[in-house]
Amino acid sequence: MNLTNPPYEDLGDPEPIRPLFADRPPKNFESWEDQREVLKTELAELVGSQSFDLFNMKPEQVDSFERPEYTGTVYKQPTGPDSRQTVLVMEPKRIKISPRPGMVIPFYHPDAMAGIDLENHTPILEDRIIQFGLHLVQQGYVVVCSEAFPYNTVEEPEDNTGFAWWEAAARKLLTDHPDWTGIGKLVWDNERAMDLLLDQQDIDHDMVGVMGHSLGGKIAFYSGVMDERVRATVCSDFGMGYSFTNWDAPWYLGDRIHRPEFTLAHHHLLAIHAPRPFLLVGGEADRPASWQYINEAKQAYALYGKEDAVGFFDHASGHRPTPESLNIAYTWLANQFNLEEQSWVL
Repeated sequence: MNLTNPPYEDLGDPEPIRPLFADRPPKNFESWEDQREVLKTELAELVGSQSFDLFNMKPEQVDSFERPEYTGTVYKQPTGPDSRQTVLVMEPKRIKISPRPGMVIPFYHPDAMAGIDLENHTPILEDRIIQFGLHLVQQGYVVVCSEAFPYNTVEEPEDNTGFAWWEAAARKLLTDHPDWTGIGKLVWDNERAMDLLLDQQDIDHDMVGVMGHSLGGKIAFYSGVMDERVRATVCSDFGMGYSFTNWDAPWYLGDRIHRPEFTLAHHHLLAIHAPRPFLLVGGEADRPASWQYINEAKQAYALYGKEDAVGFFDHASGHRPTPESLNIAYTWLANQFNLEEQSWVL
């Protein structure tokens, strides 16, 4: 299946975006590298930086358990002087690969992506289609499932309706770190999860990646761009365009993206990701209009001779991925890492 060209002609109404090469294409690879550094500087200014100093980053093991498919180890991992995220490390039992590939899977909580209730170690039978962590450990990957920052930043509000918890956490974050953004914090925490993955035994550092759905897709996208230890990125329906989802929420990028002078768009970030492989799975938030970003970024991938390393599969059937789309994503990922394709079971 061709993932590098739209299977349809109508891409919908595109957002007004700054072309990747606004003035003229780079004359050579070196001039693109210069332009890439400019984009990286713009990105760093966009996400900002934290205010805290060095702290003890050693994770604390708090639980372990056995499942037929994997051994699970739960950690409380420091993400700041006063915050710790819950992470689950899943080590495969049934398929042995050496050195081992690995994936970080961010989401609201690790339970959903791992398909296990970490309180009582019972399987989660609903929402099995988004249990990326369980699917991947069945295929021989070492997997780290992590949680998003609101749940380890502030106590749950008494009136926890709508986005109240996120709003409370964002207020604290932006008060404590006025030069940071919510997405910067999410990427920082995900980088700590990547630290934990790379600390596991027999991990092939050339076969590690990040995969996420919805919120997790947002984290995966920015992490894949900013953390060059990530060798491949898979994002499911996270909203490539700023208008596609709530990117202007204070726990993501805030209202700066609406300012007239703001021109950095996600095809610029995807160009920074080049030449490392990237796959977008769409269905609702990501739709035909997402192709404009893929096609713009392909120009950067082409400079590396890697135009086919960036692609998009649009199942066009709603927000959740379909079994077909995940089979495509897992096959694509195995191909990027030169692994034997493994089946996964819902």
